[in-house]
Amino acid sequence: DSFLSQAVFSLELALLMSSLLLWLSPVAKEVLSTTVQLLQGKVPSPTASLSSALKQASSDDCLGLLVDSNLRSEFAKELDSSSLKEISAASSKQLVEIFGQVLNKQLDALKKQASKVAAKLPKSSPLSFDQVLGALNGQEPSQALRTDWVLWHYMGCSHFAKEMPCLPAEVVNARIGLVSCNASDALIECALKAHILEHLDAYQAWEASMAANQAQEVKNGLHNPFDAGAAKQVALRRALGHALPLEVADSAAKAEKAPQALQSMAEEAKSRVVLPSYLAPVAAKEKDPKESGKKRKADAPSASPGVDAGTFGKAHASAETQEYRWHLLAYSLRPGTTLGAADPSKSSSSKAPAQKTAKGTENRPSGFGGTWAPLGGTVPPGHTDYSWYNAQSGTKEGFSTIWAAKDLQCPPGHTPYSWQKAMGGASAPSAPAPNKVKANQTEKVETAAKAKPAKAPAAPAAPSAPADGKEAALAKIDLRCGRILECSKVPDADSLYLLKINIGEDQPRQVVSSLVGHYTADELQNRQVVVYCNIKPGKMRGLESQAMVLAATKNKGEKDEICELLDPPAGCAEGTRPLVGELEVGSASDGVSVKYISKVWGQVQPSLNMNEKGEASFDGTPLMMKEGPVRAKSLTKVGIY
Repeated sequence: DSFLSQAVFSLELALLMSSLLLWLSPVAKEVLSTTVQLLQGKVPSPTASLSSALKQASSDDCLGLLVDSNLRSEFAKELDSSSLKEISAASSKQLVEIFGQVLNKQLDALKKQASKVAAKLPKSSPLSFDQVLGALNGQEPSQALRTDWVLWHYMGCSHFAKEMPCLPAEVVNARIGLVSCNASDALIECALKAHILEHLDAYQAWEASMAANQAQEVKNGLHNPFDAGAAKQVALRRALGHALPLEVADSAAKAEKAPQALQSMAEEAKSRVVLPSYLAPVAAKEKDPKESGKKRKADAPSASPGVDAGTFGKAHASAETQEYRWHLLAYSLRPGTTLGAADPSKSSSSKAPAQKTAKGTENRPSGFGGTWAPLGGTVPPGHTDYSWYNAQSGTKEGFSTIWAAKDLQCPPGHTPYSWQKAMGGASAPSAPAPNKVKANQTEKVETAAKAKPAKAPAAPAAPSAPADGKEAALAKIDLRCGRILECSKVPDADSLYLLKINIGEDQPRQVVSSLVGHYTADELQNRQVVVYCNIKPGKMRGLESQAMVLAATKNKGEKDEICELLDPPAGCAEGTRPLVGELEVGSASDGVSVKYISKVWGQVQPSLNMNEKGEASFDGTPLMMKEGPVRAKSLTKVGIY
């Protein structure tokens, strides 16, 4: 006879329910583990000791169902009134059965509460979420109700009734009543497992009615279909798997008589019950006083960068980078600036003298340390004779010209942007006047400048990435102009496109994007976009997405969401990065790990917005390509995501 026609099965499972949940799920192990931990391994111990520990314990001290404070309290009361006198290895089975009695009382009370909600639900199916809310009479739906898979399965039933049939209405209503109850998540989860076991015949019949689980004939593309026996096993295993561990469900489904197999496994689990070992809490490591001192020094708050640099002390305290502090320190140690101490008359020559050196050169260390030494020599620290004397005689724009005294708007090693940020956001200052610089030196500088003017660079130098703050985070985010080469719908996904985007690399990037509701495939084909390239790759519907397309978005996540892709200016080459002021976005992205890039993006994204002109901006500064600003079609004053 069919397994489903065995009327006695439901009755047997109702009687076995408590035993199955206790011994075939993790409940028994969690009760015994919590017992040993609360008693701190002092076993044997009087039952009163466990009762007292349960009353004083918090949820963090317990496992499984015992995180429920009400269940802990009732368990303690039941222990006080029981005949159990001692907690020991020999009494482990009795202890779990006492807990089972408490659990049954709690589940019965929960079922009575659930029946009131179930009575208000319609007796027909499928059931909608709105109908459930109506039965709650204004009660806030629980998280368990919001996420119940059976309720949301009905969304599929309403569209594909033949392939995804409904559970009987009375079973669904009883389940919805349980997940609507005011109880702990742990207790509701246990109640749902008990509910499945009580109505296992209905759940198995439901699983068996699914088109994918039914026996089929051999046909093209299906060489090894389920036969009737395999289909029955699959349906029972899936139903039991929602209440018991999968290995238990699999063994029961393969058995000739599932009820007897479950009972046999429960009895075997009882016979093997043991008290687990006590795990003492890990002792806190004593702090080394020396390490504590180091930490205190490291954690000492740095001075605010927004301080007027009118004096050396204030300027030094306000400096955020070691390199800038070094410049200020060098200025205080020497009469004049590093530029003034150099011999400017030699800047008109393209070659450094072979023999003549300034006084004090012999005191400079050799090698890298000598290049950066603050004393001696005729060139600023950070330069060799060659790099200093050739900085203005044909050297390409780059590191060496940053160290050259081009326009005296900032110290060597700084760009106007980095100097402005180092001084706390004030406008870029003019170079400090040298102290005790001889008149003839100044005349030599002017003469040399007239004699051999510096060549104008073909393009502005890429500024140094800021040391910290939102600008530093922006420098780590790799944004580029890209072009969509291919666009197709993702199979079985109504809202997703699969894009192939050229971002200036050898191979295009694959991107999965939810743009179906905003653009047609033809509108996206060959379109230029702005791409977030160093996002951590992730999978959507089994397809890896290797980047993210940025868009201006209004009412994000709402039904009336409006999304407009960012448009690079016409003529912009794929792979080009935008500028924000003088900062190239992504200039510090090389070598940045994508593992934690989402945290960096979290610093940047709130500052990315569309301004009133429809230009993409960062903290009000437009994102610019060489050809013009990055724009959106019509949206203004909205965020960029």
